Amino acid sequence: MVSSMRTLNEIFSAFKLNKGDVNKLSSEAKFVSIDCGRKGVVKELEPQTWDLLDDISDEVWYSDLSIPEKINLGFQLFEIFPSYYHFLVPFYQGIRNKEIFKQDDKAVVWNNFMNYLASENYYADPVSYVLWVDFFEDERTVRESWQGLVNNYSERESLLRLLECAGPVPFDLKSMVYESLLNDRETHTIILNSLLYSAYDAFGKIDKDGTRKILAKLKVDTRTEKYKLLMDKLQ
Repeated sequence: MVSSMRTLNEIFSAFKLNKGDVNKLSSEAKFVSIDCGRKGVVKELEPQTWDLLDDISDEVWYSDLSIPEKINLGFQLFEIFPSYYHFLVPFYQGIRNKEIFKQDDKAVVWNNFMNYLASENYYADPVSYVLWVDFFEDERTVRESWQGLVNNYSERESLLRLLECAGPVPFDLKSMVYESLLNDRETHTIILNSLLYSAYDAFGKIDKDGTRKILAKLKVDTRTEKYKLLMDKLQ
């Protein structure tokens, strides 16, 4: 366990990072984080940047800081260096391994995630990715994380963005959100996309009968390729 650094300034000082260094690293991390996990997009941090952020992350998550302090400092670092692997995966590991176990601490994580989903793409894209491939593909965390997220949001945009990365979420959980949005026609295209991803994701979860019932209530163009692809999966 490493000695505790409780502020960003202490961390930057320990790693001999001046304001210019931080700004440069932040710009690199933000550029790489956009379209994180998207098929066909290959962007990587410079090897020295990767190693540096790895060391900084370890300083937080393998320290003797309290869990609330780790969560707070972890999000401060993500705000500056929005790297999926270095500053989001530790939240997944903490919850999966029951190191983050208090409901109040988890609520801070869910609330921050939902806020970032409604923010700039360099925040929203890596958060979408960690939810999709880590929290939602893991049966140990998917139900709790989904319920925590949908119970801790203030902007509709974040909920709609959540639906777009919800392919692996059990259908009974997603369907309740779909139903709650059906009266808002502006959400129907997002619901269609979410159903499509649920059908085609490698670990996607979909219920054919339930999907047909929701589709029947959507006001969308049935001539699109997306609609046809979804219907193919429902045969």
